[in-house]
Amino acid sequence: MTLPENADVVVIGGGIIGCSVAYHLADMGCGDVLLLERDQLTSGTTWHAAGLMTTYGSSTETMLEIRRYSRDLYERLETETGQPTGFTPVGFIEVAADAERLEEQRRIAAFNRYHGNEVEELSPAEVGALFPLAEVSDIAAGFYTPRDGRINPVDVTMALAKGARMKGARIVQNVPVEDVLVRNREVYGVRTAQGDIRAGTVVNCAGMWARQLGERSGLCIPNQAAEHYYLITDDIPGIDRDLPVLEDPSRYAYYREETGGLMIGMFEKDCAPWRVDGIPDDFSFGELPPDWDRLGPFLEDAMRRVPVSMETGIRKFFCGPESFTPDLSPIVGEAPELKNYWVAAGLNSVGIITGGGLGRVVAHWILLNADSQAPSTAVTL
Repeated sequence: MTLPENADVVVIGGGIIGCSVAYHLADMGCGDVLLLERDQLTSGTTWHAAGLMTTYGSSTETMLEIRRYSRDLYERLETETGQPTGFTPVGFIEVAADAERLEEQRRIAAFNRYHGNEVEELSPAEVGALFPLAEVSDIAAGFYTPRDGRINPVDVTMALAKGARMKGARIVQNVPVEDVLVRNREVYGVRTAQGDIRAGTVVNCAGMWARQLGERSGLCIPNQAAEHYYLITDDIPGIDRDLPVLEDPSRYAYYREETGGLMIGMFEKDCAPWRVDGIPDDFSFGELPPDWDRLGPFLEDAMRRVPVSMETGIRKFFCGPESFTPDLSPIVGEAPELKNYWVAAGLNSVGIITGGGLGRVVAHWILLNADSQAPSTAVTL
């Protein structure tokens, strides 16, 4: 595909957030939206996301609404685009394994209910009834959101991309952005190997490459890739595909059904950063060599929550990079150093959960900002 010479907005990066920004810009009537992906859509971190879609756990009204909008968007995208998203509202349970976590989760649940999010406190027996594989004798309670569930990360990204195209956006793959063009501290386009493209607004949605791209323009985007692990067991007889998603913060683990087995994901307390010196430009659909010795204790503890996993073979032990920020908040908004240079990155391994809503927020913010800068058409008499 021949690249255009001009665009109103260039979105850099074809993961969940880049496709969401492009979709919402086009949906809100932005005239000329161009998304450039250095390789293929989802090829950074989106493709190996765990596929959870949960609203529970939000501690601010803003983030709760971002998550709820994401869930509702993914639920309707298939009808709108014809592209499946894999969204299945199997429900989500977060367990509290001690008194301190029980108090914390009751506060979060009360906050969620106050803002209209359906959350039910469950007894250990009720958790066991919904998730029969779990060991529940040592938990204090569970907190259940029935409309939450799971999704296919690649499918939902492709649905956003298809929806963006249907609304007039252009998406071009295999075109790395080499630099953002700046004059007088203001963006005026991007540079690619196929030529320069003039644009009044650029959105850095480059995921774990966002920091490196920003550095070329003198920006500080505090975003670092770190190892993220999950395993998938062999088939477990009798496992139900509609099994709820289960999360146990005390064991740094989450659990869900995966192709007849069980996915067990882990967020260990002390993470392992990956390539602090810079992410390779050609890293795509890549895996990292797992550190069994470091993860062994976390893995064993996580598997004890679902004892059958310790008696079942392992089909896949996966390690891949996810990008994180120092305060675990996303980096979203216009860069203070450069006019019309926007950033939507650092999604802290909840990119699928928040990607739909954050894309909407960024798109609305960009267009609102553009309207505020437009010259007045009023006539003074």
